[in-house]
Amino acid sequence: MARPPLLGNRLRRLRKEKKLTQVELADRLGISASYLNLLEHNRRNITVPLLLHLSQILKVDPLIFSPQEEGHLIGEITDALKDPLFADDQFNDADIAEMAADSPALGSAFKKAYDAFKTAQSDLQLLSERLSQDLLFAGSSFRLRTLVTSIISSTEIVHDNEDLSPKQRKEFMQIVLKDSEALTDTVNEMLGFVGGDGLTGRAWAPAPNEAVSDFIQSRNNYFELIESAASEFRKSLGHEDNIPTQAMVDYLQRERGVHVEFASRDNHNTEATLYDEQNRSLVLSKSLPQSSVNFHLALLCGQLAYSNLFDELATAPELPSEAVRQKGIAALANYFAGACLLPYEVFFHAAEDLRYDIELLQQQFGASFEQICHRLTTLMRPGMNGVPFHLIRSDVAGNISKRFSASGLRIPRYGNSCPRWILHAAFLTPGTLCPQISEMPDGSRYFSIARTVTKPSLGYAQPKRHYSISIGCDITQAYRLIYTDGMNLAAPRTVMPVGITCRLCERPNCAQRAAPPPSQIRQLEPSKKRNISPGIGDF
Repeated sequence: MARPPLLGNRLRRLRKEKKLTQVELADRLGISASYLNLLEHNRRNITVPLLLHLSQILKVDPLIFSPQEEGHLIGEITDALKDPLFADDQFNDADIAEMAADSPALGSAFKKAYDAFKTAQSDLQLLSERLSQDLLFAGSSFRLRTLVTSIISSTEIVHDNEDLSPKQRKEFMQIVLKDSEALTDTVNEMLGFVGGDGLTGRAWAPAPNEAVSDFIQSRNNYFELIESAASEFRKSLGHEDNIPTQAMVDYLQRERGVHVEFASRDNHNTEATLYDEQNRSLVLSKSLPQSSVNFHLALLCGQLAYSNLFDELATAPELPSEAVRQKGIAALANYFAGACLLPYEVFFHAAEDLRYDIELLQQQFGASFEQICHRLTTLMRPGMNGVPFHLIRSDVAGNISKRFSASGLRIPRYGNSCPRWILHAAFLTPGTLCPQISEMPDGSRYFSIARTVTKPSLGYAQPKRHYSISIGCDITQAYRLIYTDGMNLAAPRTVMPVGITCRLCERPNCAQRAAPPPSQIRQLEPSKKRNISPGIGDF
């Protein structure tokens, strides 16, 4: 079975922050101090009524007891500690959980240090590959060896031949001097290659996509200010619910002086949309379906009308550099577009009534599969929250380009995900919705669906982009989805044993393993039998 969240650590920290003793808090709760002590040490579960009572006494939102954020920190610390760097060390799961609950700042600092280590490791590998393949560097290396050889030869001649005339000695010394100057230039060129536009000396900063994912995850993918702005914008157009395409086109022309047109082959064939800020024109590709046209119109409306709001929200510690902030602002603008086209309350009630049938939601709101899935992950308003979903998008090479988890599923931060995830199997049946009940090594189970999507092609010369999108939830929430009708969720007939990623997976004898398991596991489980035909990942 899955390990229960250690909420007692958080309760103890909140009590201390409020400067209450166990006796004082227990008295207000109407329970004994000994029972509160058991709760704080995770020896008793915190019931829902008690949790609500605690939130009132401590004056905190009940959602602060949600294990999601703490669970992500625990997962990332655990992932880091399974790195070969810590091969000789053993760490207790309870100690890691206690660290995340009692000292979240320390846990975040450790995670940041590990991120920096992985970035440096990746940079070193990239630099090594670059130096071995770059023709400029290869040419410099050849000149370096040639010049060193020439200098050594000339100096040996002068040193070993005492009968050389002064004129001959001068000639050889001129050769040495000339080659030494050329050697200095070559060395400087090579150092400039490494240090100028390379990686040496670069201050560590998180990758923009990863930083933005952390930013969204820390806000639980819900931004009340943007929801309010989207509602305000719809009202300004006179449409409480669905906004017609023409209403947004008219707004851009009337309020922002932006002319909207569809591209012809002559003036536009490389991008789906092109916005010319100087000429105040938006050109849309004719290849875009109506759902994408609406999304891009709403996106530009948001960028022009609420840029100050996005700038303010993007001033966050998770977005430390300007490049990362710009990525964050783009993500917030995309959030606005989704909130604008799919009004929170209307969409929430529709999702609940239709039991999260994505196809029916597409028909009702005129949106794409990916747009509906994205919006479902944002239904986290207190008192009106939907199913806590996770969302993953992967390309055909297995690169995860979007990830968010409110379900508790640990999505790998480094490397590819487990090949057994339905996310990858969906590529085998393009356009078909594929369900899966999966079980992680710790016993936690999730229900997921996945389907491929293809971005519009701009013409024969432009290759199509194919993605697989998976959305799912904890098995305890799966009954709310129409896709589980007819399934016995308590005792399903088929459960797929999966991992997070091969490097972190503890499952033995996996035929699809592509990397060795954590080094600590290999040490604890010495093999008494040998596979005479091991696969790539068999060790």
